[in-house]
Amino acid sequence: MPQLHGSKKELEFELRRIFEKLMFGSREEYTEAKRQIEKLWHTSRRGFDGCAVVALEYLPRFDEIKTVENQAAFCSGLSIFYLILGDDHFEILKNFTLKALQHPHGHVRESIRKTADWLCYSLSERADTLVYPEGKKLSEQQKVAQAEARSQYLDLVKEIEAIIDQLDPDQNNFEYIGEMKPSVNKSLQQFWARLTETPVYKRLSEQRLPSPMEIYLERKRIETEITAMLKSTKSDYSLHDVCDAIFREEDNDDMMRIIAMFDRGGDTEELSNILELVTDAWNYLPHKALDGKSPAEKFLEIQNEI
Repeated sequence: MPQLHGSKKELEFELRRIFEKLMFGSREEYTEAKRQIEKLWHTSRRGFDGCAVVALEYLPRFDEIKTVENQAAFCSGLSIFYLILGDDHFEILKNFTLKALQHPHGHVRESIRKTADWLCYSLSERADTLVYPEGKKLSEQQKVAQAEARSQYLDLVKEIEAIIDQLDPDQNNFEYIGEMKPSVNKSLQQFWARLTETPVYKRLSEQRLPSPMEIYLERKRIETEITAMLKSTKSDYSLHDVCDAIFREEDNDDMMRIIAMFDRGGDTEELSNILELVTDAWNYLPHKALDGKSPAEKFLEIQNEI
């Protein structure tokens, strides 16, 4: 049995012994190891929290674990450590989570997905800092920590989306995640849904403004798509013609004239694609009436002045 009130050195030794059981022990041993983690934490919480960083030593050793059962036990055994370490060691835990979520075996993926729920909790708490009494302003330190958490939250969602985009697109042809067959894609989608369904994330995504670099990159993407669509519709107009028309616009009727540069009387789907592209171009390309800025740039400028 673990020594519940020993020194820090003794507690660290006990945690290392527990991790060895999670990684290489029998079913009885790793099951007992997980119980010991909870017992240690509940009985000696302050001491446990001070030694929890020991868990980080074992994350790089995950590939040493030979059996799926031990890998799943290891991931589920990390739950309390994620709770304690999620704020200060977010990047390390995030990277391990994304790796384990792409494990070929479903038991491992499900174990880490449940454990990583504490990462979502950490992000939500730090990104939407509560202060008391109500109305009290955040300290400069709290503002920095909050900004970092918000960036981490949005970046994690983007990173998961990028991984999903690289997977088999046929697996995305489902209206609901629950309809998907067990797969890496489904596990990532479930974790993505957990992150994006929180009230905190919804507020962040509504408040988030594009950076000048993101506006520039989006403009280049739109220009490439305009060129491709002009070619596919066999239009007599060029990219320069479209950009010039947007730059010199004077009223909303000009948008209809720009749409006419692409429209060849195609089907509803083609018209919908044209409308979407012209709307994007209108928002991201420069307008003379806005001093040579795009509406996206102007909006960002106004928000930064508030």
